[in-house]
Amino acid sequence: MSITKLSAVILSVLAAAMMAMGLIGAKLVTESSLVSQRWQTYELESATKADALSELRGLIGLGGVIDHFHEYQLLGDEPHRQALLESLRLTRANLDAYRTVGPTSPAEDSALDNIASDMNRLEATLPRIAAQHAAKLSPLEILRGNHADLSASAAALNLMNLELSRSSALLTQANIDGLDMLRTVVLTGGGIGSAFMLAAMLLVLWAFRWRVVLPLKGLVSNSRRLAALDLAEPYPVPARQDELGQLGRTLDGAREKLSALLHENDQHARRLLHQATHDPLTELPNRALLLEWLGQKLRRPKSASLALLFLDLDGFKMINDSLGHGVGDSLLKAIALRLSDDRGEFELVSRLGGDEFVLAMDGADLPQAQARAEIIAERFRHPFAIGSMELTIATSIGIALEDEQTFEPEDLLRDADIALYRAKENGRGRSEVFDVALREAVQIRHRLQRDLERAMQDGELFTVYQPIVQLDSGRISGFEALIRWRHPDLGLVSPVQFIPIAEETGAILPLGRMVLDHAARDLTRFRCLCDNNAELTVNVNFSPRQMWDEGHVDEILACLTVNHGIKIEVTESMAMSNPDAARAILQRFRQLGVELCMDDFGTGYSSLSYLGNFPFNVLKMDKSFITGMCSSPTEGQGPLVRGVINLAHDLGLKVVAEGIETLDEMDHLRRLGCDMGQGFHIAKPMTVDDACVFLAQGRD
Repeated sequence: MSITKLSAVILSVLAAAMMAMGLIGAKLVTESSLVSQRWQTYELESATKADALSELRGLIGLGGVIDHFHEYQLLGDEPHRQALLESLRLTRANLDAYRTVGPTSPAEDSALDNIASDMNRLEATLPRIAAQHAAKLSPLEILRGNHADLSASAAALNLMNLELSRSSALLTQANIDGLDMLRTVVLTGGGIGSAFMLAAMLLVLWAFRWRVVLPLKGLVSNSRRLAALDLAEPYPVPARQDELGQLGRTLDGAREKLSALLHENDQHARRLLHQATHDPLTELPNRALLLEWLGQKLRRPKSASLALLFLDLDGFKMINDSLGHGVGDSLLKAIALRLSDDRGEFELVSRLGGDEFVLAMDGADLPQAQARAEIIAERFRHPFAIGSMELTIATSIGIALEDEQTFEPEDLLRDADIALYRAKENGRGRSEVFDVALREAVQIRHRLQRDLERAMQDGELFTVYQPIVQLDSGRISGFEALIRWRHPDLGLVSPVQFIPIAEETGAILPLGRMVLDHAARDLTRFRCLCDNNAELTVNVNFSPRQMWDEGHVDEILACLTVNHGIKIEVTESMAMSNPDAARAILQRFRQLGVELCMDDFGTGYSSLSYLGNFPFNVLKMDKSFITGMCSSPTEGQGPLVRGVINLAHDLGLKVVAEGIETLDEMDHLRRLGCDMGQGFHIAKPMTVDDACVFLAQGRD
């Protein structure tokens, strides 16, 4: 029975029993009608507000503002932005509708304002998110920098639920006040109706307690549980169809929806976090998670050290290119699985990308890290089953350990990467340990790389010349132009240190042009000091970066068009790396009349059959041929040098012996018919002024 029907029954009994009490009866009817009117007003406003409140939950929750905001954070495209703006518009419209249903309390006004503020704050972050997407920030950085904190809205929704319950409680209190007034009227009415009025009032109070007050207390308790996010167990719901029953079911429905919303939001956040911290191909932790893990270990008290093993697969590119990316991806998954299966309790396996993996070891010293690297190398010797194929691939490993100079995770990762680079330099399929000397070498290398361009501008780089003489007559036939660097802090820097840097950075192009300009200028000066000035030449080295840069080749050819007497030296390995392309480029120099020298012969392919296919004029034997030649003229290097000289002459090439350091070596080469020589026994590299003095002495 509803509260309205209960009130009508009681009023009917009172009217039949107290017809004589006109004034008292009229008063009772008036007050009872007021109670009924209050409940009807409450029913209309409560139902409408409950509908608006339910709509707000839907708009803010799943499929609404929260989902659209997260999707825009991830994707940053216009459709998701428009969807979010539409959800915000509908949310604000429902806020206005809630206000217009009826009078709202200050608490409801505050809750509505909080929700509106949350919506405005979310909308205000949209330009920043768009800018972050434009700046190519990762999804993890965007999620962390623009957290969707709707706790104020959730609290506001709970408060509005509580306000509905509080309104019902206030209405109950108002009705109790009205009943108290009726009791006063009955008592003042005198003798006859007093007993009956008392009985009627007791009946009303009993019915009200059991039908209204106790159910309301349960609803208030449920509202408090909802506000405290106590959502695990269903709320007790009155088994009735009146307003209190509807309110109880509304509260329990709100519990279910809020619980589902929070669960879905938590699951969605977990998925996003996993995607941001794991490699999608292998499901291994990615670079971001590795750095976070290392950071946590580095920030703890230093009770145990960290070891990092940086793995790079040897020959993976060839597998990818020859067998396809599908096979390459399957191989990466198999490698990830094998590394994960072998992972120890205090280890983390991650993939940085491409064919690079990292194994982080917590509490490991150097012997343990080296032993672990040996185990990995041994495991890699067993083939990987990829479909119907069995693939074998080796790995190079760089090992780095935490030390007193390790402050950030990137420091440890950089050290391991440097050690890996050294392992690959030393032959691949091996492991190298990062040490202080390697760090210092890297620091010096970085400084040289940083200072190289400035050094060219400040004149720290200069050209020296090593004489080349004819072995039969001793006459000077020319010089080889060599580059040197006098660093203001480091002193003389070996070309072995800075030439590879120049090759990598491209500085070798302006550097090579500078040497060519110096050689052309100084050759004019040299020719003024010797009798056979037309025959005097200067050799200039040509690096791989110069050779494969078409624009630079054109520039060098243009310079040689007006500067005669310059010879170009090309290393054997450079010519053989791409024979067809090299032959075409070298032919352009020969067509211009420039003589070409095969430099460092004996350090690369040492193929005289290939040599005949190139337009070379001179073969320069490497120092490795000359050293030890005289110790056993009939064995070892001696016959080999004789054979190279004879075969080169048969091909129409002149021979220059490099690295002559003793008189015996020079005499022996002369007897073998070697044409020319250079080396410390003849003269060390010298400045242009010293070269002029050397020429003048040779002329005398």
